[in-house]
Amino acid sequence: MAEAAAFSPSDAAVEGFQVLGRHWRAVVGWAGFQIVAIVALVILLFVLLFAVVPFAGSREAAGSAGAVVGALLLGLGGLAIEIVIISGLYRLLLRPQEPGFLHLRLGRDEARVLGATLLLALLAVPLLVACAFLVAALGRVSGVVAIVATPVLLVACYALLLRLSLTPVIAFAERRISPADAWRRTRGQTWRLLGMALLQLCLIALLAVVTWLALFVASGLLTGFEDLGLTDAETLQAHPGRFLLQAVAELVLGPVFLVIGQAPWVAVYRALPGPETA
Repeated sequence: MAEAAAFSPSDAAVEGFQVLGRHWRAVVGWAGFQIVAIVALVILLFVLLFAVVPFAGSREAAGSAGAVVGALLLGLGGLAIEIVIISGLYRLLLRPQEPGFLHLRLGRDEARVLGATLLLALLAVPLLVACAFLVAALGRVSGVVAIVATPVLLVACYALLLRLSLTPVIAFAERRISPADAWRRTRGQTWRLLGMALLQLCLIALLAVVTWLALFVASGLLTGFEDLGLTDAETLQAHPGRFLLQAVAELVLGPVFLVIGQAPWVAVYRALPGPETA
């Protein structure tokens, strides 16, 4: 456990900012890749809509079909783009010698990271459902007990999921999906993981607030403050540039938040020994 003791929650939580400082060119490239990929998805969506709408029996059917196609394409496509960028981050930090434009590739590593991520999501569902049933059962006994127990149970569920959160990193680094290995590696580290996650949450929230304020001021200076914050159709028609600026800002900053959120787990992976060396 000597190596495990080297895991510092504060150092791990700020690892993403260290990566941004050392590899900002790669992060800028990932932002450009995300913009190009999203634009390509939107173009593909319009092509598919033009192919689907003529076969719809009515305007309502066409609208429903378009909504389904759009949700699937943008949802799955957006997830794929994020997985490619996350895998690029893992490759940059763990296997930088591998070929890949901006450390980005599309292959088995990305498929394993996607599988590990989906597996974590599947494991989270029954855990949260069990938590909800337990809160409901406690509520039938006492409403006060249920109110007090709810945050405790949610923290307990989150702590259990944190124990498994090394699974995507292990999937990339060791080319195998093994939640059991992630669980073994993080034995005895629950409080440190919770501390790291709390620091991460605070840092991401602070960065999000600062970014939102900067975007708010920039939008106001460019288009005026009188209807800032409204999202109705009239405001969109009056200030299309404002919404374009917001969309581009979200795409550009997306990889930044991914780095801040994912790099700490690479630091934890490096700090904690594998089962064969523990």
